[in-house]
Amino acid sequence: MKTAKLFTTAFLLLSFAGFSFGQKLGSNQITFKKEVFDQSLNNAVKPNVVGYQYVLIKDGKLVVENAGGLARKAADNGGTELKMTTTTPTLLGSLTKFLSGTAMLNLMEKESDTMSSSFKNKSFESKLDTPIWGNFPSVWADVIPAPSVPGPQQRDITYRKLLQHRSGFDDDWNKGQVRPFLQYMQSGFTPAQYDVWEYANMNFLTVGYMLPLVNRHNTKDDLNQQTWNASTGKPTAGMSQNEADKLIRDRLGKDMDALMRERIWNKITPKITLSCDAENTMKNTAAYTYDKKSDATGTIKSTLESNGHCVGQGAYYTSSRDFANYMAHFSATDQIVSKKVRDEMFDTFNPNDRLVWSFTTGDTWMKTNFNMPVVAWSNGIESGARTVLVRLPNEYYLVLFANSADMSVNQLYKAGVDAFKEGMKHNF
Repeated sequence: MKTAKLFTTAFLLLSFAGFSFGQKLGSNQITFKKEVFDQSLNNAVKPNVVGYQYVLIKDGKLVVENAGGLARKAADNGGTELKMTTTTPTLLGSLTKFLSGTAMLNLMEKESDTMSSSFKNKSFESKLDTPIWGNFPSVWADVIPAPSVPGPQQRDITYRKLLQHRSGFDDDWNKGQVRPFLQYMQSGFTPAQYDVWEYANMNFLTVGYMLPLVNRHNTKDDLNQQTWNASTGKPTAGMSQNEADKLIRDRLGKDMDALMRERIWNKITPKITLSCDAENTMKNTAAYTYDKKSDATGTIKSTLESNGHCVGQGAYYTSSRDFANYMAHFSATDQIVSKKVRDEMFDTFNPNDRLVWSFTTGDTWMKTNFNMPVVAWSNGIESGARTVLVRLPNEYYLVLFANSADMSVNQLYKAGVDAFKEGMKHNF
């Protein structure tokens, strides 16, 4: 396998032509040894997973891409193995949160003409601090307990708190308390947890559903007309509360997907492809996921088929090249969000104020050499997929996917960061 492969066509914002990997830090010229990085990361991941792919970018331009192993074993591909490439769609898992979260920031910063009146013409900060329940359809608002005692309540949850994982919603997956959406909205809130970081899928599931409600002022009214009888204060006759909720979430999930495509994905060049219906739309190209390297067969998903709609917290498929292209436009242009918003998304002096980024890890080496004491990163864990996005110093971003669970996301993160350090350590 050749390492440090280059695209033969234009990638991300610009091709390789004329791009230098040198950068000044103080009075010194900082250079990056991409071949060393590539060899380190390839060696760390290749022996341990079914298949993998990664792309490293800087300033919106390609530095390194590589892939190896299998996207599908023979039993999953008509008797012939399918090799993994950087263009193979792979299950993102919770990296989908980065897409829905930055779509919400995009909508807040670049408001639509049809935006909800609770948002229209407000400042960016005011929009972040708007309580989410004001845009709820009546079926949802009906289950939220009325304020009865002093202290945080569901009605205090803002868009900022959802995007920070500081909403007070508990971590349903880790606590084994997976509940229907309405029940979660009613009883999944813990006052003592409000404004305290706790990773919870519910936060970005809700962000995804809120995107269409924020984008169009009449979306809530349309849904209420279909599901709510204002005179009785109950769901429309003949419709249970759960049936009304399902109709609402199916509509919002569909509209969320359409909104992200229309506002962002379809405007990215080269075109990127994402799907929450991979089992059907990517049935010949997407990677299967495997619990372990020794498994003979894996799985492929369609959340659209199993759930009825796409969701904001997981289950999309895309390739590392397409996700890196998204990150290129995110990090080096104002097309998705401005630099001001990017900077606000991660404040190294108060990491828990971060927006969208899921995790942070302290790093003495990064602090000493790049004045970056904390590294922000996000990951995805779903079926056998393990995916990582890392924000590195000097506008480097790493996208790293594996389609088996043999390596944890923490191990993938470490492999990626260690490889970056290997490519940089000759400077220090």
